[in-house]
Amino acid sequence: MSPHESHWREITIALPAEHEEPASAFLVEQGAGGVWVEPKGPCVYLHVFFPLEERGRVEAIRKGLRRLAPRGEITLSTALRPEEEWQTAWQKHSVPIQRIGKRLLIGAPWHFPLPNHSRREAIRLTPGMAFGTGTHATTRGCLMLLERLVRREARGALLDIGTGSGILAIAGAKLGAEAVTAVEIDPIALAVARENAKINGVASQINFRKTIPAHARHRWVVANVTAPALIDLSEALTQSVGPGGTLILSGILARERADVLVRYCTRFTLLRKIRKGEWITLLMEKKRR
Repeated sequence: MSPHESHWREITIALPAEHEEPASAFLVEQGAGGVWVEPKGPCVYLHVFFPLEERGRVEAIRKGLRRLAPRGEITLSTALRPEEEWQTAWQKHSVPIQRIGKRLLIGAPWHFPLPNHSRREAIRLTPGMAFGTGTHATTRGCLMLLERLVRREARGALLDIGTGSGILAIAGAKLGAEAVTAVEIDPIALAVARENAKINGVASQINFRKTIPAHARHRWVVANVTAPALIDLSEALTQSVGPGGTLILSGILARERADVLVRYCTRFTLLRKIRKGEWITLLMEKKRR
């Protein structure tokens, strides 16, 4: 077997934490089979693998990241990894074992069975080209709020906008939402989300689609996207929440919070803000008229 067949190129990028999400999305667009994130204070390290024979990949990534973060300090390093080492590293880091809040346990399928004495709802996620494994501050903020809101006895429907890996929709189904609708425009991410729903035994409880349902009203709506998208979608998201229902908005940098709030404050009351580093997650309740 030649080195081209038995080795992979690992690319490690260090950059300011505020650029993590757009940089991860760019790497997926470049063909990475997923990105694992290693937080380091105000910075993050992004690790990705590519087949060795794909020449020019490193320079293309370097130029693309420089366009995304022209003023941020970015370093990029590469290493060759044998096939076996790549598989081990990817499985170990891509979906780490996490216990979130009091009710959720997240890991990759190969991590299970895991000790689960507190009877948490277990979510199994496969690595893939879709955002959301519970490690990012925006995803964790949404999960922490969902586990407090969604219960079987509460009775209600959940709408998940920008579902990515499907982690929030799956969590909602397992926590007790009567019905879950998950919206994703990226066909690759949508396929990953559907597969994850099957692995978790909740595929029949989640309606996956590419557009926001026009006339449906939900008790809970969660949108973990970006601040510009939340601003653009403000009318559609407002209409999707029933009277007295709750809206979780995430993917917001601290400096963007005021711009997002001004689009929602006339119809919603802010109940809670979760901040982790530069990232903000908002919990809002729709006003009754």
